[in-house]
Amino acid sequence: MSGKKIKIIGTILLVITLWFGLYIVSNAGTFSASISDTTVEVGDTFTVTIKVSNGAGMYLVSTSNSNVSVASGSTYEFIENGSTTVTFKANKTGTVNITASADDITDSDTEEEITGSKTFSVTIKSASSGNSSSSSGSDNRGSNSSSGNSSSSNDDDDDETTAPTFREVNETVYVTDSGINVRSSYSTSSSSIGTLNAGDELTRTGVATSAVGGITWSRITYEGRTAYVSSSYLTTEKPEESNNKALSSLTIDGYTLTPEFSSDITEYTLNVPEDVTSLEIEAVPEDDNAEVEITGNDGLLDGVNTVEIRVIAEDGTARTYTISVTKGEFSTIGLSELSVDGYTLNPAFSTDIYEYTLEIHDLTVTSLDVNAVADQENASVEIVGNTELKPGENIITILVKSEDGSEIGTYQIIVNITESIEEQLIPGIDNDDLFLYGGIALGVLVLLIIIIAVVRHKRKVKREQEEEPYYGGFDSLNKDVNKKDDKLDKNTKFGDTQDLSKIIDNKNVPKSSDEGKNSEIDELDPIKQHRKSVIEENFGADIKNDDEKDDKGGRKKGKHF
Repeated sequence: MSGKKIKIIGTILLVITLWFGLYIVSNAGTFSASISDTTVEVGDTFTVTIKVSNGAGMYLVSTSNSNVSVASGSTYEFIENGSTTVTFKANKTGTVNITASADDITDSDTEEEITGSKTFSVTIKSASSGNSSSSSGSDNRGSNSSSGNSSSSNDDDDDETTAPTFREVNETVYVTDSGINVRSSYSTSSSSIGTLNAGDELTRTGVATSAVGGITWSRITYEGRTAYVSSSYLTTEKPEESNNKALSSLTIDGYTLTPEFSSDITEYTLNVPEDVTSLEIEAVPEDDNAEVEITGNDGLLDGVNTVEIRVIAEDGTARTYTISVTKGEFSTIGLSELSVDGYTLNPAFSTDIYEYTLEIHDLTVTSLDVNAVADQENASVEIVGNTELKPGENIITILVKSEDGSEIGTYQIIVNITESIEEQLIPGIDNDDLFLYGGIALGVLVLLIIIIAVVRHKRKVKREQEEEPYYGGFDSLNKDVNKKDDKLDKNTKFGDTQDLSKIIDNKNVPKSSDEGKNSEIDELDPIKQHRKSVIEENFGADIKNDDEKDDKGGRKKGKHF
């Protein structure tokens, strides 16, 4: 390729690179802000405009004091490739700094963060005479005072020196403690306009970006007006609603309930004279957030009346306590017997005890056989709730009614069904884990025993092999020889060559001539004698040993071994 062509290609690539770079620069994301006026009068409005190009994210507009308030728009909101406005209203004279900044905005192409911030200083002058009423009205809606008197104005001027900047929000918050003061301004010296309790729900419109007197304030809406509360007592997490629907106490003025009140007992009886038409009942819930509804305690009629105390928990669940009130002739009907097959009631049954409990540690139990006998003839007994039992608390009610229905006795059995409780063999260790670890330990022990037994057996065999003498293929030599030679010690092992030589030496074998020597050794050598006897027994007496030679020094005829 010629140098001219190379230059042309290089020029084209350079132009493309420059064009691409200019395109990226020209399309880079930007953030900008502008303001409509920097000098206004009390009661006037002005606008801050935020603009974002080729980007998206959150912007923030904050003020240095409360001389202005937001009339429309949001000071903290999402924006994407466009513009938005926030309108402020001037509330009182002075100077306020308004800052607009990119809080979390990224470039749409490069996803890089776009930064930018602009601060405007706005001067607020006194309103003309035609706007004086507006000024007074704006003070009434302000956060620092409820009147336009001079002393209030002086307090506001003092607050300006330490006024925090509030980040605009619009969120629901909840009070975490009780007895919290609601202030008219962001100062503990300001007047308290109310109190809050734990769980109260509020709308927060701003959060101070800095502390005043060690307290970070939240701006809230309270009873239709702007107020302030310490942020430390507020949370955005909704507290879990309580399901506590029990009573802590239940009393009736002038009377005693039967049985004695307990939060777990929901059925009671009471006898009152004929002239009583209403009962004064005090029912106190365990949870302050629970509600109590009492019905049936007014307009009592002769005979049996039912009074219900319904406790509604914070989460909406409810429990009803019932009082059977007999007016006039007192009811004496009840049970003479009460039992549950396979289980024991707690406490033990008594006619005048109307509440019992039963603990069952078996989730498979769905029904119970309840045996109840009335203490009056012709009385009827009705048992409700002893079937379709479910895990948890179940209530079985036994109603005893007289033949004419004028008398009713009520008994209750509270049945708690839970999982079975397995007794631990060793406290602190689950039985399943105990069996698992015990099985592993037992397996290891058995394996060790087997290994030891195998090793010992191999050692024994090896030792026996090392100690057993070699007899040229003939077994039980020692046994046979010991039987044939009474002269030898029975404990002598002829497999031991050294011991045999000692025996031969002890016999004083003559060494004067070879013939005598060989003859006497042959007679005394039990090995050779045994070998010879075995050969003769299996092959005949004519077979000679290899040691026997003819006169010429050669082997004799016959079978050779």
